[in-house]
Amino acid sequence: MIDFGGSGPQLLLLHGLGGNAREWREFADHLTDTHHVLAVDLRADLPWSWDIALADIEALGLDNPAVVGMSFGGMIAGRWAARHPECPAAVSVDGHRGALTRRADNYPGMAPARLDADLAAPRAAFAAQAQTPFLSTVLDAFRADDTIDAFAKARCPTLVLLATRNLQQAQGFEDLMAAGRRGVERDLLAAAAANPNLTVTEVDGAHDMVATQPTAVAALVRRFLPQGTTSTR
Repeated sequence: MIDFGGSGPQLLLLHGLGGNAREWREFADHLTDTHHVLAVDLRADLPWSWDIALADIEALGLDNPAVVGMSFGGMIAGRWAARHPECPAAVSVDGHRGALTRRADNYPGMAPARLDADLAAPRAAFAAQAQTPFLSTVLDAFRADDTIDAFAKARCPTLVLLATRNLQQAQGFEDLMAAGRRGVERDLLAAAAANPNLTVTEVDGAHDMVATQPTAVAALVRRFLPQGTTSTR
């Protein structure tokens, strides 16, 4: 675990799949004047499950931190919010449903034949990347377990920051990614309408917004966190 320092209540940062705690350094610097900011290296080997990932955080013995996760870490933050009503706040930075799901209705506006064709290449690419049992297990969980279901059950104040732009790496799959975002937005907004603990905010950025827009994203997080609104930094 990395301790970035700071004063105030604890804030725990959860990185994306394949990342590490050091990636939060620039982002953390924008929050240390209102929070004691920590980041943890998430488990990257088997055994692994969503429950094990949550148990790993519980085992850290922290003082009821707010939790912010990006991508994979945001999916964990959503499940944390469903399990821990005492949590001051949970934030997911574009960590929601896996991009390549098995349900056609997760891609509104795409014809089934076009959807099958567009999914073939990225699914093959993801399969090629799953070179370890750990990655294969995690990617299977992405497809099988919809994190939006966890957000719908959030028991503490929960914010989802939703990207509205494609990553540059998604060139050639713009229609597929746009359809996937439409489905995510539709289902997240429905969940938020039914659960007052859940807030959804669109961000004019891509999935990598923590790296490309750390100041703007940190400002959104700061405004949402309890006792994190007083700074004018």
